[in-house]
Amino acid sequence: MSFRYVLKNYIVEPQLYPDEVLFFDSHAVIIKDAFPKSQFHFLILPRDLKITWTDPTSLSAEQKSKLQGYVDWALTRAFEDFTKSYTFSKEGMIPFEKKYQFEDKQFFIDKFTQVGIHSVPSLKNLHIHVMTKDFYSDRMKNKKHYNSFNTTFFVNWRRLPLEESPDATYLENEVIKKTDLKCCYCKKNFKNRFSELKLHLDREFKVRFTNQS
Repeated sequence: MSFRYVLKNYIVEPQLYPDEVLFFDSHAVIIKDAFPKSQFHFLILPRDLKITWTDPTSLSAEQKSKLQGYVDWALTRAFEDFTKSYTFSKEGMIPFEKKYQFEDKQFFIDKFTQVGIHSVPSLKNLHIHVMTKDFYSDRMKNKKHYNSFNTTFFVNWRRLPLEESPDATYLENEVIKKTDLKCCYCKKNFKNRFSELKLHLDREFKVRFTNQS
């Protein structure tokens, strides 16, 4: 079976994957991303056959409404898991300003998570990304990985459905390949130097969340 259909098994028989599946019911499955690009990176997989084969950019308002509860569940899980795993360096809280703000659930969700879809998904079954915005992961290995979550290639949940179908060629050849790499914390521009950005992101994360420099 093509890798593009790798999510199908989770949708059909989620009970067979207890290590990867965080939650499921008759309408959706929430799993850990197998190749997470941040510390907490989840996928929401609708189980309805009318939705799973739908172009994610054309999700209707009604379909989004039915999935919102699962988005909220995943955001809460990301907050709980992150705050259990890491402490917060008050000195490193730029631009988060104050420790107590960051430990507030709504502040955390608003400032340090993102929800959305790739405008040109690599996998067939519709899936919604819910993730923390640290981009601190061994799976973050190249420019495409980073820019696919930090440019207009990543469509925020609030923007769906899109009024027009995305131009796949433009997004992949212009947005992904030609957009400069910019730090998600301080916005420093690394141009095309991914290895430098990667070291910078690792350092930024450790200063903020592990009291290391």
